[in-house]
Amino acid sequence: SQVSACFTRWRRGAVGLGVAAAIGAGLALPATGAGAVAAVQDDILTTAQVDQVPARVALLRQTRAKVTRFDILWSTVAPTQPANPRNPADPAYDWSRVDAVMTQLAAARIVPIVSVYSTPDWAVIRPTPYEFAYNPNAPRPAAFRDFMHALAKRYSGTFRNPAAPPARLPRVRHFEIWNEPNLKNFFRLGARSNLAHYKRMLNAAYPAIKQANRRAIVIAGVGGPRSSTGQGNVGARQWMRGIVLDRRTRFDAYSQHIYPASPPRARVKAFPSWNSVPEILQTLNRRKRGMKLYITEAGYTTATTPFRNVRVSVPVQNRYLNQIFQLPAVRSNQVAAVVWFNLQDNVNWPAGLLFEDGSRKPSFTSFVKFARRPIPAPLRRELAR
Repeated sequence: SQVSACFTRWRRGAVGLGVAAAIGAGLALPATGAGAVAAVQDDILTTAQVDQVPARVALLRQTRAKVTRFDILWSTVAPTQPANPRNPADPAYDWSRVDAVMTQLAAARIVPIVSVYSTPDWAVIRPTPYEFAYNPNAPRPAAFRDFMHALAKRYSGTFRNPAAPPARLPRVRHFEIWNEPNLKNFFRLGARSNLAHYKRMLNAAYPAIKQANRRAIVIAGVGGPRSSTGQGNVGARQWMRGIVLDRRTRFDAYSQHIYPASPPRARVKAFPSWNSVPEILQTLNRRKRGMKLYITEAGYTTATTPFRNVRVSVPVQNRYLNQIFQLPAVRSNQVAAVVWFNLQDNVNWPAGLLFEDGSRKPSFTSFVKFARRPIPAPLRRELAR
């Protein structure tokens, strides 16, 4: 839709960074049951009309994905300030789209990883002008804490939907704290991204989520694919170390986005890249042995866009996708999931498994092969609903 294309334009185009892609269908698959779960994100779901949700989830099911990522724009759910923000039934909340998505995903037996960002105007600390389809201005930590409590409570598996009694809403376990908060175009306090403020938000949200949903997995970092620090942004390595190696921070797992310009097997110094996944895992092990990494965005664009100067051919995208899921680090059970972004091309982000007209790229068939693998035993509990 036009609205979704606009959303994706700013969501990915504002970052203006590297790309990745997928591999030849003829290559051998990894051993059955080994390695990260192959997941995919349908960015259209973030802004879709409620009546479009069943058809979009049906498309997700065709990929055989057992896991997906879904963005919740806080500003859309809570456009006006709730009187009781910790109560998910407060009339100021509009959960209609989120309820529809969660219900459809549960019916399809697809596990969601939920990413929450976009501050409502009433919760902003220091407003600055923005031209995006979301609000990147950082919120008051207490306001974010209360919303995350309401969200986790609503999707705790025990909450009954007042609009459709006596039905219980599904349980969600995986909650990412923001989206690419090291980049000022997604998270900023004044003119720049702010690591200290992000950690305050993280530490406020963590106990609030756990109180509402004790089995929740709180995923920190959500690092955007930028190597260097400057111009109001924080490099992904500095961001990761600032969170993971700070013993005062509270979280259960870490997530990173990877969009390198280089092939998956290339040995490059850039961070983040596929070559840097072992470094990320080593850093997580310094915090807690075996802490899980979620790669919650990855992909390679196959056409020119106004927001990227790197693209690959359709066959090369397929080759790279296969290579990603065969990398030794990705086959490690410490990498819980790799989320391909996105399901379907749009004019501003043509990295889909499907072309814009809905026809399938070769990478779709390759993705299905990986997605159909059984979830490895060490990851079953981590990725259970």
